[in-house]
Amino acid sequence: MQIALNLTEAQKILLNALQPLPSETVSIMEALGRVSFHDLTAPWSIPLYQQAAVDGFAVHADNSDNKQTFILRNYLGDGETPEGPLGKGQAVAVKTGGPVPEATVAVIPWEQATVEGNQLSFSGEIITGSNIKVPGEDFPKGEIFAGFGTMITPGLISLMAAFGLEKVLVHRRPKAAILSLGKQVVPFTSDLMPGQIRDSNGPLLASYLAIDGGELITLEYSGKKSPGELENSILELLDSVDLVLTTGGTYSGTGDESRLLFEQLGARSLFWDVPIQPGGHNGAALLNSTLMISLSGNPAACMVGYQLFVAPVVRALQGIKADLQRVSAQCVNSYPRKGGPHRFLRGYASCGPEGWKVSVLPGQKPGMQRSLMNCNALIELPAGHLPLEAGMEVSVILLNPSSHTSNTTKLAWNNDNPVLKIDLTGSRR
Repeated sequence: MQIALNLTEAQKILLNALQPLPSETVSIMEALGRVSFHDLTAPWSIPLYQQAAVDGFAVHADNSDNKQTFILRNYLGDGETPEGPLGKGQAVAVKTGGPVPEATVAVIPWEQATVEGNQLSFSGEIITGSNIKVPGEDFPKGEIFAGFGTMITPGLISLMAAFGLEKVLVHRRPKAAILSLGKQVVPFTSDLMPGQIRDSNGPLLASYLAIDGGELITLEYSGKKSPGELENSILELLDSVDLVLTTGGTYSGTGDESRLLFEQLGARSLFWDVPIQPGGHNGAALLNSTLMISLSGNPAACMVGYQLFVAPVVRALQGIKADLQRVSAQCVNSYPRKGGPHRFLRGYASCGPEGWKVSVLPGQKPGMQRSLMNCNALIELPAGHLPLEAGMEVSVILLNPSSHTSNTTKLAWNNDNPVLKIDLTGSRR
């Protein structure tokens, strides 16, 4: 067992221990957020034939005399196709996205033409190819429009539908079990007895798993189970999960409950006690091909541990790049503590005209939940760091890119907002 590794080494060990997940085929209507397991190639061109880009009139013109008057042959309605090519001096009314006759040199927009009986007049210049979508203009046949490992978005689903693709081969979602080792922890739906606390880590981890594309199979509690009963519960899960997350029981003064459990199960320890704050008492082991990761029972420490250790694993199992997304940002408020291990503060980051900015959120103690409410970033401070002062540049790990929008920058940048100021105890000022 490797003890007190640095964070980078621990993350590398976790990723090297992964077993690739198999693929599965899903309907494109169920594919949002999944990851493609193969290259997706255009089976034919889009558009497949010449189409009108606007409502108007397809015209045949002899550019030698720049003809401006045409015989309007007919009107094409929705779903109708032209009968034969245009002759010299002829025009056909067409609709956006509809086919245009052969020999069409341009489509004149409806509002720029004058129609009297079957006579069409146009006073502007006819530019060859204007307002015509040519075959393959959007996607030519054979183009790889989404490669292996591509996250499937609404736009990609729309394109697959346009190609008539009903199903897609994707990475299977990682399946996870969460186990709370605190005997005092009860389900959040329970009425509390003296000395008990409701489980908030289980729903927290389940939510993050869902965001990262994982699937929660079960949420269990050690409660009054004997060590043997606890071991049997985990062994029964091994065939149905790829990942076991435990919370709590990481440090008891005389021994680590989670580490002892892993050892009793016969799991091969990968590392233990990565010196970070919060959540330094963490660890990981491998039981057959199932990864087991031990996280702190303190809510903030549990969240930090998930983002640093679990999230990269869940992404990598789906073929997604596991690297943490880091940016440099200006901190808009202060954090007076200094020294100590590699530290991660919960923060709120946003990007605007002046670049990235981040605020230290209130409630930075490991057991506090206040800093989790608006957290979309971790502010990374090196071991032995100096106090953090407003205006300093810091390294920031982005947790949810969709939340870093410029329309919320006032919240993150306003130094006078009392919600964004903290003192040593993490309370509001």
